[in-house]
Amino acid sequence: MKLTYRRLVRPLSGFFALFICLMLLGTVPGRAADFPAVIIDGLDREILMEKAPQRLISLAPSITENLYALGLGDKVVGVSDYSNYPPEAQEKPIIGDALNLNYEQILMLEPDLIIGDAQVVRTFISKLDELGLPVLAINPTNLPELMDALLLLGEATGAQEKALEVVAEMKDKIRYVQGTLGDLSEDERPLVFVEIWNEPLMTCGPGSFMQELIELAGGRYLAADAPGAWVEYSSELVVERDPDVILLTWPYEDEVMARSAWQTVKAVKQGRVVTVDSEPFVRTTPRLADALVELAKILHPERF
Repeated sequence: MKLTYRRLVRPLSGFFALFICLMLLGTVPGRAADFPAVIIDGLDREILMEKAPQRLISLAPSITENLYALGLGDKVVGVSDYSNYPPEAQEKPIIGDALNLNYEQILMLEPDLIIGDAQVVRTFISKLDELGLPVLAINPTNLPELMDALLLLGEATGAQEKALEVVAEMKDKIRYVQGTLGDLSEDERPLVFVEIWNEPLMTCGPGSFMQELIELAGGRYLAADAPGAWVEYSSELVVERDPDVILLTWPYEDEVMARSAWQTVKAVKQGRVVTVDSEPFVRTTPRLADALVELAKILHPERF
């Protein structure tokens, strides 16, 4: 399959405005179903794809999961390390990870399309181009952009109908949560702290999907003023801000509950320290919508 690329400058899209419109109207923009197709990827490259690809390589666990969600698992010939969902993805050849790629292995697999997260693709794009390997990047940073990226993947692979179906299912789950929690007052929104590691204490800050999910699930995010998406955080500041709920991405509730300095924290006193499976909350896949439903039930059990 021959692909051609051209750098393209385009204005930023109003993704959140689009999201609200889609939620209200219950519609998703369609994509052209025929090849050849011209698409714009997450690195703002205009790409001409002459026919649907048949041999796909994924450069990230989230990409692997998205390809399977679109019914393309049988076309996946190679995946990055840690591609553990769905379980059958673990049977595919490993071509490297976000830091190192096995170019010899990739060439042996003869892909006609390599798909990766834009940050990973930027690292390897020169070498992949040099080897004549076709590359597509996606770069979702929030739920609306994720749905748009799934539609883009559907367009690039000929899986448009399945992409529309997956996005519609995600919208249904988001609509369910918003319909259930839409009348919450500010006082009814619990303050939430997310602990992703204990020594040193680390949390998710602005730019993480966790913050977006907490706000959509009817919560307030304690670390909204953190300096980055994944940062060390002050234990003293957690105590000072006094969260109503503490979410853990590792199962060590007993250790958190036993911290002497945290005994005055509402979440500890009321036993609202909850462990969640981190992958659905941080991977840019359709499972983010499932994570939203789970989180809404944790924060507002009385509503569900």
